[in-house]
Amino acid sequence: MRNTQAAKRFLGKALKSMKSWAHPGAINTDKAPAYRAAITELKAEGKCPPDTVHRQVKHLNNIIETDHGKLKRLINPVRGFK
Repeated sequence: MRNTQAAKRFLGKALKSMKSWAHPGAINTDKAPAYRAAITELKAEGKCPPDTVHRQVKHLNNIIETDHGKLKRLINPVRGFK
């Protein structure tokens, strides 16, 4: 229950800081069940547009952590030479 409240508070602050014309068409999250409940509650309260799609995909929201793959392919072969 605490995770759902934290997710709702986080998403609520993020949506509140946006302009009314800039609300997202889709929200990408990982597969944590707290996000689904939080987004459902925010839609019921009218804080999130009802047409916003919630996509739960494992790596779609993880751009920062997945962008270093190219560097690893370049660096790892070189680490063998010392």
